[in-house]
Amino acid sequence: MSPQTGAPRSNAISRAMRLSASRPASLLLLCAFFWIVAAAGFSGFMGKWGLMGTEGKPAEEQRYGLPLMLDGSASKPFVYRQLAPMLANAAEKLAPDGLKHHANRLLLPKWQLARVISPPAPEHRFRYLVIHQLSFLALFLSLFVLRRVLLDLGIGSSTAILSPAAFVLAFPYIQTVGGFYYDSIELLCMGTAFLLAHRGRMLPLIALALPAALNKETFIFFLPALYPLLRQRLPVKSAAAATAAAILVAGLVNVALKLHFAGSDRGGVAELHVLGNIRYYLNPLSYLNAFEFTYGIIGPARLFAGTALVAALVVLRGWSSAPPAVRRHLLVAAAVNVPLFLLFCAPGELRNLSLLYVGLVTMIGFACERSSGHRAAGSVTP
Repeated sequence: MSPQTGAPRSNAISRAMRLSASRPASLLLLCAFFWIVAAAGFSGFMGKWGLMGTEGKPAEEQRYGLPLMLDGSASKPFVYRQLAPMLANAAEKLAPDGLKHHANRLLLPKWQLARVISPPAPEHRFRYLVIHQLSFLALFLSLFVLRRVLLDLGIGSSTAILSPAAFVLAFPYIQTVGGFYYDSIELLCMGTAFLLAHRGRMLPLIALALPAALNKETFIFFLPALYPLLRQRLPVKSAAAATAAAILVAGLVNVALKLHFAGSDRGGVAELHVLGNIRYYLNPLSYLNAFEFTYGIIGPARLFAGTALVAALVVLRGWSSAPPAVRRHLLVAAAVNVPLFLLFCAPGELRNLSLLYVGLVTMIGFACERSSGHRAAGSVTP
């Protein structure tokens, strides 16, 4: 081998070895950053809403407090959101007593740092802890899923990290009027569903519909918005069949839950707020005089004018750079979500615009790329 050919090959091998060695370090740094971001966002949620214990709380929270969710006696429709309570109850039965005692002793004295001012009753302590950790873990994993979504859409690596982080840090502001432990699980489910649809993974998407609908019954309304993404990878019939099958699974879960709790006389299948919403959104002062504490600082509440302006600017900046399938996804999601929001959600309850979450994260990514002078390379085939 001549020196001329040997040197470039040696340099290539050396670069490959350095790249391979850097990957674990990069992954560790990414995990550390996302952990800090998720912890900050989750602490913002806990500081405002806690885990909705019922001890000493107002009558409104007595309808959907965590103890009631755990024993299945919460009001409808809240009681339908059973994924985390079912997992917590299963963990209570399966975990050794030593593990439960150690976990309670190590972690539960810290409850006074959150809105759960009084500690849970002894019979609920370990299950509170399980749900607390599940909710945080879902928020943490959501960051990785949303990053992967943006990378698949051709967003640059730095923007793909910072855009989900920005959304998660803003999440406690979106959790205005109310916030629940299953909100972060919903974000994870919807982000994963978007990713699977964009990659054309039919069977995993259909399987995901079961736990996602068990977490929150509204997941079924998110599924039609995935059709434009599926259509990128699949023929019309296959994309339609995958969408219909996922809707069928989610629908069967919803029916099963409603039948299981049909004997409860507390609450109804849904709560109508349309008249209150009409009065609220037609009043210009509603967009100016709405404040609450988030992260310990006074900030916007409900659909504050500043919040609406920021969201509109993000969408306007990101829209032209987004692929057509992503724009169609957002349009379908909005067409489904906005009427539901006006009919069934309390005035200004932004967390119930959840069908738009993933689309908004993509808009943040494309808006940031535009602001930095970069253009996404387009959808990347996984």
